[in-house]
Amino acid sequence: MNTKRTLLAASISSLFSLSLLMSTQANAAAENAGEFYLGAKTGWANYDFACTGSGLDTDCDNDAWAGSILGGYQFNNWLALEAGYNYFGHSNADYSGAGNNKTRVQNGELSVKGDWNLTDKWSLFGKVGTSYNGVDSNFSGTYGSDVSDNNFSAMLGAGVEYQINHNLRFRTEYQWFNNVGEKDTTGSSDLNYLSIGLVYFFGSNAAAAPVAAVAASEVMAEEQPVQQAPVEQPVQDALPAITLSTGAFAHNSTKLTPDAKKSLDPVADTLLADDTISVKVVGYTDSSGSAAYNQKLSEKRAQSGAEYIESKGVANDRITVEGKGEDSPIADNSTSEGREKNRRVEVFYAR
Repeated sequence: MNTKRTLLAASISSLFSLSLLMSTQANAAAENAGEFYLGAKTGWANYDFACTGSGLDTDCDNDAWAGSILGGYQFNNWLALEAGYNYFGHSNADYSGAGNNKTRVQNGELSVKGDWNLTDKWSLFGKVGTSYNGVDSNFSGTYGSDVSDNNFSAMLGAGVEYQINHNLRFRTEYQWFNNVGEKDTTGSSDLNYLSIGLVYFFGSNAAAAPVAAVAASEVMAEEQPVQQAPVEQPVQDALPAITLSTGAFAHNSTKLTPDAKKSLDPVADTLLADDTISVKVVGYTDSSGSAAYNQKLSEKRAQSGAEYIESKGVANDRITVEGKGEDSPIADNSTSEGREKNRRVEVFYAR
């Protein structure tokens, strides 16, 4: 079993290292923050209850079909709490002239799951937790007996997920359970589990904004942006209102991109040249995730824009901020290109 532990540790280490390297290059569409999920998976289990070194061993089968159900809660873009039930089938050993031994294993597990997002569809994940195991061993033959026990085990896992749509993800996963079973009764063994499955998230995607509403929003943003704040007087001799859209923010990020900062430089210059002008900075998100989460995210995006303008020497009392969450999309949230445009900041001038 030492070889298996070494290979598992190396595999998990490689997955984590790769994910950390790639996560600095792109953010994933892990759109399900604040949502519960359920799933099912099936695959191959391997353990060493059979053939434990007796000279009578003649036929050993440590491999079995396994199946699982699982559920969890996605706290944010990278952290979830997950629980599940696993049925690992049974091992089988035929002892020459002495009989047959079958050992069945099932358990419940609880783990913390961390996601490393690679693209808007792919992510890697790692899991660490514990399981409560039920082991039943039956020996039929000369020394027939039935033995059962329960124990706790440590669990490590790693895998890959692909986001099919907002609600559905495909998952492939490897898990290692340490010392399943009691040594003095049924025997103790590490257990390896390789599986594939589907996970369903119980959240709505407000992506299907009517095309007419999107078009109207685009016209309003392009033709009369200052009408967003009717109580404020438009500045006739200043720059028009600015929309920082495509490429302004990565998914689930509040950090302005370099291009977005360059677009805000003229705003700061205008304010520094005329101290009678003030600005309102409004932040928006795409429709991914819950409305409450998106509202907070949009406020942080607006604050990032305001802080950058302030860093150029503009007094903070001339800048107000507002977050409007996923309201008023300017593009179709059902596409990655549209979601990127909707992750934006808009700046409005007033005297």
